[in-house]
Amino acid sequence: MEATNNLEFCISCHEMESTVYQDYKHSVHATNPSGVRATCPDCHVPKEWFPKMVRKIKASAEVYHWMIGSIDTPEEFKKRRPYLANHVWQTMKNNDSQECRNCHNFKSMNFERQARFAARIHKEGLGAGKTCIDCHKGIAHSLPEIEKHKVPGLQGEALEDALAYGEEINQTCAGCHGENAEGTPDGEYPRLAGMSTQYLTRQLRHFKTRERLNIPMFPYTNDRELPEEDITAVVQYISSIKLPTKLGALDKKSTETKGFNALKRLKDSQAIMNIGLYPKGNVVAGKRTYGKECATCHGKKGEGSVDGMIPALTGQHSEYIKRQINNFRKAKRLHDAPADSEIFKKFGDGEIDDILAFLSVQDD
Repeated sequence: MEATNNLEFCISCHEMESTVYQDYKHSVHATNPSGVRATCPDCHVPKEWFPKMVRKIKASAEVYHWMIGSIDTPEEFKKRRPYLANHVWQTMKNNDSQECRNCHNFKSMNFERQARFAARIHKEGLGAGKTCIDCHKGIAHSLPEIEKHKVPGLQGEALEDALAYGEEINQTCAGCHGENAEGTPDGEYPRLAGMSTQYLTRQLRHFKTRERLNIPMFPYTNDRELPEEDITAVVQYISSIKLPTKLGALDKKSTETKGFNALKRLKDSQAIMNIGLYPKGNVVAGKRTYGKECATCHGKKGEGSVDGMIPALTGQHSEYIKRQINNFRKAKRLHDAPADSEIFKKFGDGEIDDILAFLSVQDD
């Protein structure tokens, strides 16, 4: 029993060693300041004898799939990963994240020593009866990828029609957000290009319902000017825009031939989107503060959440992010919960500058 209940056994087959173990090696469960380590059986095998026996019997199905090679290639594993992950999450949901609670206990938490937002979320979760896996699905392994730049259900001719119609609608948006939805460096208008369809859709609906108040958006976000089908089309188009961060090298020979297109080269250069180093903060200090306070939701490098509902911060204009933080502080815009307004006020201006400096170099 114990011979099959350790990390070495779990990664003895290449399916595990080359996939989920690679995620685990870089997680806080494998390496952390305290040196306390949680391995595969700590999270996936119950400690009590009878539940452990049940889990081991169920594992015979995993042995069967190993024998027939169900996930013995990266492509097969990637295809099956959403199902496998959801199966584990549902199991943990059903048992109230018991394996997490073997080490983590709400009653033993010192909220004063936690990150500011984490403390608020843990307190609310305790009162609401939430379980660990509700929020911590990506704590040890990468989350299954979803298509963040495609509206679900759009494909083939319907997708082509949406892109064409969305490009037409974007002509109205371009007056403020730019032809390529690149926004403005002064922070007045955000970059929208490449943001997830999920996030863009939610924000436009919030503008329509006035859950998010923005006076300049009022004329453009009502049922007559922006019906639901128009939202689908424009977010599909804007999300599909890719803004390069560097201009590709120019082949010297091409400048000496008639085939060189100077106008195209100029347009390509105008489409470059690279956030300049935010001058007021410290990148190293910002990495520490961001990692503690923001990374759990916005991603380790500010790439946004895997499900697309939480926006990317990397690639966004620094002044725009700063403007929104000030709006959160003043409760002019809702962050995640009303209490977050007071939390943002606890951040010093220097801390915010450090975070902005860190984010500004993540798109290099």
